[in-house]
Amino acid sequence: MQFEPGKKLMPFIRHYLLLDAHEAVGITYRLFSDGQPGIVVPLTKNMQISTSNYPFGQQLPSMFIYGQMSVYRDLKIQGQMALLVVVLRPFALHLLFGIPADALNDGIFLPTDLFGADVIPFERKMAKSKSLQEVINTIESFLFERFQKSSGLNHDLLLSLELINRHQGLISMENLLKEVHVSERQLERHYRRQIGVSPKKFMNVIRFQHFLKIFRDLSPAHKLTAAVYQAGYYDQAHLQNYFKAITGITPMDYQLKVNKLAINFMQF
Repeated sequence: MQFEPGKKLMPFIRHYLLLDAHEAVGITYRLFSDGQPGIVVPLTKNMQISTSNYPFGQQLPSMFIYGQMSVYRDLKIQGQMALLVVVLRPFALHLLFGIPADALNDGIFLPTDLFGADVIPFERKMAKSKSLQEVINTIESFLFERFQKSSGLNHDLLLSLELINRHQGLISMENLLKEVHVSERQLERHYRRQIGVSPKKFMNVIRFQHFLKIFRDLSPAHKLTAAVYQAGYYDQAHLQNYFKAITGITPMDYQLKVNKLAINFMQF
């Protein structure tokens, strides 16, 4: 289930994603990039999460933060799953921590790794929360205070993000630079520092997400070609290679997956 944050957090949080499954056996979920970093908050105490490419060991912490992803990640979950994913805006981690966003790429971090000791009272309050709404209220109160202290964003970056999303990633770099009135080198610097990836890579991710939305709604009887051309791709072979690199599976395998908890998060 997906729902919006409070109005004051909308500039920083894209949406919340509530993932709830009742199976008590081990389940593997695959997560891949949608261009947004996030915070994952388990809502049940008997749930264990692990992943083979977690840099600090197999067992993930009770709550963790992830940056921009260039590769898919498999999460193995034991016990009844109840997760709240705070899907952040692309630039939110830079605002929260004031460090270059590309330093967080493909990483999974403890709250104390990035917030320091300031996060401890927040974690204690989270542990005492008795309902989903209490959890959300605690998260929003803590994050809003942090966002208020941030230094803000570059105007050129915000305008370029608006244009990329409006065109669903289908805008050339030349036209983007004409609209934003900055050099490619300047925009590249803003993106790597505040989002974590280059403008071209971010455009590719947004375009791919647009393709997935089209492809997801096609019946298996429809050909891949229809979605490829509708999303503005002209080379089906290139798209298939990119698809496999990002998701680890083929387009047909993705289309046949029935347990998609989100467009970029599925039971595997």
